[in-house]
Amino acid sequence: MRTILALRSTNFTFIIENNNIKFSVIGYGHGVGMSQTGADALAKQGKNYEEIIKHFYTGVQIIDI
Repeated sequence: MRTILALRSTNFTFIIENNNIKFSVIGYGHGVGMSQTGADALAKQGKNYEEIIKHFYTGVQIIDI
């Protein structure tokens, strides 16, 4: 859908008004919350996976199960 409609993200809503469809798009990407470009940049700065995950997802704990 994203590709067909040339939307910047799959995180979107739409409304139909008369004969028009209005899309509201939030962000750029798949809408999961982690930027691949940002994560790559953090890794290149020497951050480890745990630091990168906690940068994008605040309040998470990474534990062994």
